[in-house]
Amino acid sequence: MITVTDLKKTYEGKVPTPALKGISFEIKDGEFVAVMGRSGSGKSTLLHQLGLLDRPTSGKIILNNSDVLALSDQKRTIFRLKELGYVFQEYALISEFDAWENVYLPSLALKGTPDKKRAQELLELVGLADRLDHYPNELSGGEQQRVAIARALINSPKVLFADEPTANLDSASSQTVLKLFLKLNQEFKQTIVMVTHEPEDKKYVHRVLWLSDGLLEKEEKTGKKY
Repeated sequence: MITVTDLKKTYEGKVPTPALKGISFEIKDGEFVAVMGRSGSGKSTLLHQLGLLDRPTSGKIILNNSDVLALSDQKRTIFRLKELGYVFQEYALISEFDAWENVYLPSLALKGTPDKKRAQELLELVGLADRLDHYPNELSGGEQQRVAIARALINSPKVLFADEPTANLDSASSQTVLKLFLKLNQEFKQTIVMVTHEPEDKKYVHRVLWLSDGLLEKEEKTGKKY
């Protein structure tokens, strides 16, 4: 599903800062993979490149058999809407929209018409059937993150990316979100790539990519089958 070859990212400035220094790996269809490492190791930078939120300095990314770095800006935008889902640490919900509207908005952007039925089904899937008309400020942090997960799934993405999705949540809400990811992976074979700083999150995933100073230090299999 994902092939990354010699990926590099340097942030320019008076003193150029290399964030990724040549990373290569593969992720199979249906895998649940964690990206881990110390703060500043390049975890979020890597996810931004894979999620097409940023452009690397050099290297190659193949997503679902497409050389995504060779696409025009317009085609990259369409590809991202159609093939990728992204869950942010800060939820990134639109405060003026209720939960239902937040979820179906990406389907409107892709298809020109909102997929309201699927949005409702996804909110039911994440346990928020009774929160459709609630606005973000009426929801707990855990509920907002589940709305964000439903939104990321609205266009049936091939890959779901999650950037420290439980960092702002309490323990109970964190477990709810992680168990939801596990359900999506096990029951729906959703490919998931998740950045996390919590060592105990390893029990949910098939494999861990450990980063250190912008390099892939090691790959760790957890023993879970997929």
